[in-house]
Amino acid sequence: MMIGSILLNFWAALGTFTIYFLFTFQKPGSPFTILLGAFFAAIAGFVIMFLLRYLIGYILYTPEKSIEENDTIMDHKNTHDHEKMTTASNSNEIDSEEIAQVVRTMMSSE
Repeated sequence: MMIGSILLNFWAALGTFTIYFLFTFQKPGSPFTILLGAFFAAIAGFVIMFLLRYLIGYILYTPEKSIEENDTIMDHKNTHDHEKMTTASNSNEIDSEEIAQVVRTMMSSE
């Protein structure tokens, strides 16, 4: 479970690229090495943000709460199903009694 979206990773990559570039463009060195270092810093920022999002999501994930909610829902569902079955069996008994009465009435009229 992760917090946020992949856009956060891209923002982190952009931020690390910018910070690295701003700190190194004044130093003597070829522009290629500065840009290459900035791209590697951006990749590192992207991966670090990915790991950070995963870690925060793992810390904030609380399975006990979801387990308790599932138990409550299942208990409520089981109670409701039991009530429906009890009502259904009572209605079947009533229906069979009514059917028996109708059959007796038909038999006595013939």
